[in-house]
Order: sequence, then structure tokens, then C-alpha cells
Amino acid sequence: MHMSGHFSRALGIASCAFALAYGPMTHASPLPSVGQPLTEVARLDWLCNAVALTTDGRLFVGLPRWPGFEKTPSIAEVLADGSLKPFPGGQWNDWAPGKANSHALVKINTIHIFDDDTLWAIDQGEDAGPEGINAGQKILQFDTRDGKLLRSISLPASVLPAGANLNDLRLDSEHAYVTDSGLGAIIVVNLRTGEATRRLAGHPSTQMNPARRPIGEGGQVLLLADGSDHQVHSDPIEISPDGQWLYYQPLSGPLWRVPTQALRDTRLSEKALGERVEFVHDTSPLTGTAMDSAGNVYMGEYDKPRVSVLAPDGAVRVVAEDPRLWNPDAMIISDQRELYIPVPQSARMASNRGPGGKDALERPFKLYKVQLPAALGSREKVPPVSGTPLSAAVK
Repeated sequence: MHMSGHFSRALGIASCAFALAYGPMTHASPLPSVGQPLTEVARLDWLCNAVALTTDGRLFVGLPRWPGFEKTPSIAEVLADGSLKPFPGGQWNDWAPGKANSHALVKINTIHIFDDDTLWAIDQGEDAGPEGINAGQKILQFDTRDGKLLRSISLPASVLPAGANLNDLRLDSEHAYVTDSGLGAIIVVNLRTGEATRRLAGHPSTQMNPARRPIGEGGQVLLLADGSDHQVHSDPIEISPDGQWLYYQPLSGPLWRVPTQALRDTRLSEKALGERVEFVHDTSPLTGTAMDSAGNVYMGEYDKPRVSVLAPDGAVRVVAEDPRLWNPDAMIISDQRELYIPVPQSARMASNRGPGGKDALERPFKLYKVQLPAALGSREKVPPVSGTPLSAAVK
């Protein structure tokens, strides 16, 4: 394993303390329960692959229109009695094929709430196949208080060409960084000017290596209906607490990072930018990640029912391992230092199990949380690289 000196020196003391509480990660058969105990947060009739929290504790879930779940409301608030309230409401949640897609949630892939309590969502739009451009693909920002649309960003074909799929995003004070899992690239959007650039397209760090097959529960490979491996290129994404590094990986790994300043520098050639990319860790397939204020990367593993954590010194430990955690997805950390873990069981979907695939989903779908050990960091703030923080800029 190679780690740069800057990354590996930080947080040695914290990771050592964590090592005392949790032994090194092993690759034996999963135990019934390891690490932090799970607390059930919600039970959902709809498959949930993302979760978000406001500062006052309002809980939102992302409910993608994946095969078999075409009539989901896409985004909803989980109320105190466990029921779901579609967000932002009205025509936004009622999309169906043939309806207009500009003011509709077509296929939401993730949601996030950052420091200003607005909700951001990635809409992958209508599936046009590998040779087409998805209609309605966009980046959305809503006011969580009243559901008002604050921003809708559609990208030109030069940035989002045929076959591209927006996947996940992170922010600094002026930019959105988005992974393209369809073709493999990082997209940078200037939130002040709206200008967008496509970087690292075709670079090995954004491409899923066919030799690294995404093998999950029971040795099941993530397969398309025609029997071919499901190729998911640049997928999970994180930004370091100081805003200087962007971390990302294809579904099947490994994990890479690149300086955010280099990504934003349009004067830097693709070749020169590629030379700034650094290998971080030989990860297993990851379906979701999170990062805390201390730079620890939380990894939702695809091939094991667990969440592990990669410390800045390169040590890897188990946060929680439990049979209920197959395919944990987009996680978040609350202000109370609780790690929220949605479990969509994506590998159990019939559409991901090859020709004649059988549905193995266990319903209802569960959302869990675990309390993070004291040795780990707290909720990561949106790092202000320059300019006015979003919390002050958005009214």
C-alpha cells in the first residue's frame, strides 16, 4: 500500500486509540455482530440509498426509481410517526414516463444536506442507454423549510456526453464536484458562474477495471440482464476537511485522490492533471462512503456486511459488521457523531443478478445508525476554500 507522507502522518494518535478499541480488519467469514451496535432509525417500504439530516434533526431519505421501484416519491421526509412526506411535494414527486422532467424528480441517485440546511440532489434523468443523453439529468438544490427550488443545474453535452451518468457530489464554498459513473470522470461546477468542466475522463482512476469484478454476498457478481459485469466507474466521492483533496473511486476500487485546486485549474492539461492523481488505498468494492472532520474515510463495503474506516495513517478498522448491513450505501455523520447507514441491499435486486435474476430483497428496508467511538472525528463541515460560505450566501 502506498500513502503520501502528508496523508499518512496526520491523526496517528487518534488511529492508535481506535486500534486499541477495535482490532485489525480481517477477511474471515463475517461474525454475527462486530464493532459498534446498530440502532434502527426507520423502516421503509421503498428502497433507500441515501439519507440527509438538517441541523434541527429533520430526516430526509433518497428513494431511487430503480427497477421495481418506479413509483417511489424519490425524496421524502421521515416524520416522527415513521410515515413519509414527499419532498418537495406536488409535481416534483409525481413523475412518470411521458411527463415533463424539468421540474420533476426523475431518477434521484443521492441527496445531501450540507451546512446551510438546503437539500442537494443528483437526478440521473430518463435512462437513454449507453449511446444516449439522459433527458432531465440535473443537479438540484432545495430549501428544506418550504421546498422552494433554489438551483437547477443542467450540463451541456461537452460536459455530460452520451452514456454519462451523474452519481454523487460534494461541495466547497464555491464549487460542486460530481462523479460520472457512466463513462468515468470528475465534473467540477462553479456555483457562482455556472461554468462546468469535465476532468480526468478516461483516466485509470475514474475507470472500473474489468479485472476487479464487483463480487458481493455469496459470491454473487453484480451482473446486467445480458450476463455482463455491471461497469460502474467513478462513484463514491469525498472532500478532505481542509478542502484540498478530492477522494474518489470506481465501484470496485481502488481509492484515489487529486488536489481540488488542480481539478479547478483549467489551464492544467489532462495529462498534467493525471500526474497529480495519487493512489490512496487498495479498497474492496464500496457502495457508499462518508468522511469525518479528522479525515477518516468510512467505507460501506459491497462484498461484506460491514462499514470499515480508513484512517489518515493508512490503518483500517471495522466500525460495524452485522448480517443486516449488506450493501450499505451513502452514509452521513450527524452533529451527535452518529453514523447513519442506509441499506438498500442493491446486490439483492433482480436487475443486478444477471439473466433470470431473482429478487432476494428483504423488506421492509432499514435505516440504521451507530455511535462513533471517541477516537474518531465528528461531522465534516463544508470547507470554505474561498469566498462566502453557502450558509451566508443562500437566502
